[in-house]
Amino acid sequence: MNNVLDDDRVCFLTDSKGTRTHAVLPISVYDELLGLRLLLNDSKNLNSREDYFFSVKGVNASGFPLGKRTSPGFMLNKGSMVSIRHAPSLRQPVIDVKNDLIMRKILVINTKLNCYELKESYLLTSPSFAASLVAGNTRNGLDVWTNQEGFSLKDSGYGPKAGDVQSDDEDSRKK
Repeated sequence: MNNVLDDDRVCFLTDSKGTRTHAVLPISVYDELLGLRLLLNDSKNLNSREDYFFSVKGVNASGFPLGKRTSPGFMLNKGSMVSIRHAPSLRQPVIDVKNDLIMRKILVINTKLNCYELKESYLLTSPSFAASLVAGNTRNGLDVWTNQEGFSLKDSGYGPKAGDVQSDDEDSRKK
């Protein structure tokens, strides 16, 4: 193995092809790295997700997007409220999930609030599916779920056009 000096503090050992295989560093740098590792491990416990909220007809819910920004799932938080009634036009898959959650006692009637209440967090396939479940009618989840600052999921860069950020000049040329 050859010693390769990259800078004053760290040396790298390389194989016969010149590929770095090991790093040799002063104990002070090693101690700094251990400190950073401990800090990172502690920060894993911090809640880094951002909750979004939706209220309609006296029903309040919260949750957060999960997965790809272009097509996120949506985790509906424990304690979220779901409308008792649903519109005849509500899609059958939403009704089926609602009935399944009721049957499994994950969605339980709250007679004081006249709604269903989610007894555990539940992951749904999209923000729109979650919003439709909560409201009891078809909703565009990218528009109705908003964060504490009032920005919708769409405003926050979620949805099919998440990678297509354009400047104001480009938008005005298309009009």
